[in-house]
Amino acid sequence: MVKRFVVLLTVLLFAVGAAGGCLNQTPPVLKGTWSGNLSRASNPTIQNFANVIIVLDQNENNQFSGTVTVTYNPNTSNSVTLNATIVSGESSTNEWNATIKANEINNTGSDITISSGNFSFKIPAGNTYTFTFILPHAYACRGGELNELVGTYALNIGNDVNPIDSGAVNLVKQ
Repeated sequence: MVKRFVVLLTVLLFAVGAAGGCLNQTPPVLKGTWSGNLSRASNPTIQNFANVIIVLDQNENNQFSGTVTVTYNPNTSNSVTLNATIVSGESSTNEWNATIKANEINNTGSDITISSGNFSFKIPAGNTYTFTFILPHAYACRGGELNELVGTYALNIGNDVNPIDSGAVNLVKQ
């Protein structure tokens, strides 16, 4: 009986210790410049598809403000850069993940066409485009400083729920 109690106590101590690592109630500080690339879900093998730079400010409520810059077809003759402003009321982090939503209106006076490989999409003049990044980081279990974020992105036009572009994003803190 004593052996069972000692084994049970040991198991409980290890379980509490392991769970304690996931009980960090402080969201990470993600303020700074993050850069990386996008990988399109429908064709992830396209080389140099898109680069992204996200400049984050983070307030005491863990909401973000700042900018997002995505350059499709970087360093090519048909590169297209989309700039967007982060929507602070819809962009924040907690212990488990970060959500960044940024939008802008196409005020160029003409459609913005993005094409690479065998796909093409347009952002019509006068329409709002929105980037949404979902970045799980499980900081509650990891703690310390985060230098890399991997997650998903979507690019939508107006109120359309179907993205015109989506896939994976990989970011590194600069």
